[in-house]
Amino acid sequence: MFIVNSDGSIHATRGDIGSFEVGIKVSESADYVFKNGDIVRFTVYERKRPDRVVLMKKVHVDSETVSVVVSLSREDTKIGDLIDKPVDYWYEVELNPDTAPQTFIGYDKDGPKIFTLFPEGADELCK
Repeated sequence: MFIVNSDGSIHATRGDIGSFEVGIKVSESADYVFKNGDIVRFTVYERKRPDRVVLMKKVHVDSETVSVVVSLSREDTKIGDLIDKPVDYWYEVELNPDTAPQTFIGYDKDGPKIFTLFPEGADELCK
C-alpha cells in the first residue's frame, strides 16, 4: 500500500513501492517550472528528531516541467527493523538543497507533514 492523502500525509507499508508528484505554486494561477539541473530532495526523519534522517531520495530534473515524480523503491521503504504497529515519521521536500535550498513541503503553520510506515510480514519462513 502506498497512499498520498489530501492533507499531504503519506501512508506506506514497509517494503512497498510507491510514487508521488510534487510541484510548487508561485501564485494562484502560476506553477514553478522546474529546470534541467534542478534537484528535488525528499527527506524522512524521526518524529521530532530532524537530526535522525531515515530516508533521503534525490530526483534530478532533466527537462522543464511543472511537477516532479518522487519514486520510492522497496529498499527505500524498508526503514529500520520489522515493526508491529504503524510508525509516524516527519518529512520535507526541498528544491536545490545543496545550492539554493527552498523547502516547499514540510513543517508549516499546520504542523509537520507525516509519513506513516505500516508493518509488513517477514520475507522468510520462520524456522
